[in-house]
Amino acid sequence: MPILLRLPIRLRMAIWFATLLLALVGAMSIFLLSALDDVVQEQIDAALRLRASRVEREITTGDDDRLDPQDVQTSLLDLAPFEELSAPGIYVQVRDATGTVIAVSANLPQNELPVPPALVQAALANREVFESVPVGTEQVRILAWPVDPTGTVVGVVVVGQSLRLVEVTRQGVQWLVTIAAVVAALLAVLGGWWLTARALRPISDVMRVAQEIAATGRFEQRIAVPPGDDEVGHLVQTFNAMLARLEQTFEAQREFLADASHELRGPLMVIRGNLDLLRLGIPEDARRASVRDASEEVERLSRLASDLLFLAATDAAEVLEKEPVRLDHVVAGTVERARLADGGRHDIRLGLNQPCVVTGDRTRLEQLAWNLVENALRHTPPGGLVELTLSHVGGQASLVVADRGVGIEAAYLPRIFERFYRVDTARSRQDGGTGLGLSIVKSVAETHRGRVDVTSTVGEGTVFTVTLPVVVVPILVDVPLPTTASAPSKARAIRN
Repeated sequence: MPILLRLPIRLRMAIWFATLLLALVGAMSIFLLSALDDVVQEQIDAALRLRASRVEREITTGDDDRLDPQDVQTSLLDLAPFEELSAPGIYVQVRDATGTVIAVSANLPQNELPVPPALVQAALANREVFESVPVGTEQVRILAWPVDPTGTVVGVVVVGQSLRLVEVTRQGVQWLVTIAAVVAALLAVLGGWWLTARALRPISDVMRVAQEIAATGRFEQRIAVPPGDDEVGHLVQTFNAMLARLEQTFEAQREFLADASHELRGPLMVIRGNLDLLRLGIPEDARRASVRDASEEVERLSRLASDLLFLAATDAAEVLEKEPVRLDHVVAGTVERARLADGGRHDIRLGLNQPCVVTGDRTRLEQLAWNLVENALRHTPPGGLVELTLSHVGGQASLVVADRGVGIEAAYLPRIFERFYRVDTARSRQDGGTGLGLSIVKSVAETHRGRVDVTSTVGEGTVFTVTLPVVVVPILVDVPLPTTASAPSKARAIRN
């Protein structure tokens, strides 16, 4: 078995196929030969009965109480012209009531048949008995037939037929079956090899393409899907889908690395330039401006590094906490923080219809809400409206963040959640963003088994909708929410 496992799979399948076919042919041959033996023996036994009854009719008159040897021998001579009693290999022997041989056919070897005494005694007891006995170099099928013309057994007719022809025929059939089995095995090996090679050709293509990809790193290659809806076709389709996903992933990785390098290069160049200026002994006002610019870029790098670490942890599905979180508290706290940071430049409104409880990580949910509000404030002109609405419908919590900003063209909407992707008319590096805020929103929503959708109209604004599954509503009691100018002073909290 270990040697077989080291063979190529095509050869192994061909060998298994040939072995199975040989086993089936062997079992069928045994069955056919056994059935042939039974049928031939039944025919021979029937012919022996017919001959024995004919001999009985010829040697008896119907009223004899014994057999006369002279008459019996004469009767046998009269039967000799009949083909079935004169053919080679057909023997007749007649015994009297004592079991003594009183007449034999002329072709009987040495004028005797080796009839077992038990068969003679059984026939004298008025029972017909069959048995195969050796005569010289051949087997003879014999029948001991009771002679009872008046109801009393007066003798025994022993009729025999050589099985030589049957044995020769059986050996010929065995040779034919053996030759057929060998030919079938060879055809099975060749046919199995061909069929297996044809069936496994797509798998060979998979191996070839995988080796080429491993050697070149080119994921754009695909394998032709074979016709037919079978497992191999499904394997090829799955492999092609995996290649497409890998190609997309590696392309996204290349773009991400390029974008990250670009994002890092800008702040570093600004910091380096300001440090070079500080070395030149510039005036105090210019020194303060250089230090301020460098500090802002350091802060930008810090935010960028934090966002990248946050996304890396989210990609790894590392949700630090899985506990009930009051989403309405999270949203209200985010609105209060945004109002303080905004300094009254925008009209920030909050609408809550009832408490919402989700399972997840509070810190990341706060990051999701803050990124949406920060994005809305960044792209809404001063004095514009930014509105947050949290509702609980059925088993879903829906957080809607709407702004009255410049909006986003429909062609750009499918890509706004990509990392570092910016729409020039809606986002820019000069506004302080890292280009990762919406990517974080999407990642956090998905790690909490939710989703984020966006609709936008150029010149009218953009609406982001985050949908998250809520837990079963527990017992509620009144607990104050964080104080905000437009939020209710009290809300209902959870008693766990």
